[in-house]
Amino acid sequence: MDTRAKGKGSSPGVFERLRGLILEGEYGPDERLVEEQLAERLGVSRTPVRQALTMLEAEGLVEISPNRGATVCSFGIEEVWDIYDLRAVLEGYAARRAAARIEARELDELRSLAAEMERTHPGRFADREEEIRWLVARNQDFHGTIVTACRNRRLERLIQRTVQVPLMFKAFYWYTPHERTISNHYHRQILHALEQGDAERAEIVMREHVYEGRDFVIEALKRELG
Repeated sequence: MDTRAKGKGSSPGVFERLRGLILEGEYGPDERLVEEQLAERLGVSRTPVRQALTMLEAEGLVEISPNRGATVCSFGIEEVWDIYDLRAVLEGYAARRAAARIEARELDELRSLAAEMERTHPGRFADREEEIRWLVARNQDFHGTIVTACRNRRLERLIQRTVQVPLMFKAFYWYTPHERTISNHYHRQILHALEQGDAERAEIVMREHVYEGRDFVIEALKRELG
């Protein structure tokens, strides 16, 4: 390893890289995040890693305790309920605002993303985990494009803090082809409302979409917890 890289790690840069690893599922719920191992992997000293972990704790992605150190957050049923309820309100409002503000290029992006998620890709992915990461990324892009189109930076930041991508990764992992079809159908309905400039319809369908996901995830969590 190039030891010179260790002096070049800044907290913001390490934070973004480590956040990406968690969001992409490289580190799963309840997995320990050992500073020394992370520093080795990222090619930096332990100080920016420690600072990045503190920043991730503030975002709700990491828990730091005296006994276990840093671990990736896991989610109970009550937390899932609260997270999805907040998402429904915030993303519903974002969709309402976006209906009057979205640009043609953003609608084109949504059409492209919706079409991508509807296609099956036999043999394209090395394993199911790689496929799930791809789906989560496309889903993030779809919802993120709508949030950007609402033209409200404060709302955008609130949503970024509310959407727990490790939880989304798990949700997509549980999804059957039937659930994916339902999700894709909602995306098309949201897109249609935005194309028509129908703010009320965009908000209603976005909320229904989020609540549908919430109910599925809670049922799956109940089965997993026995």
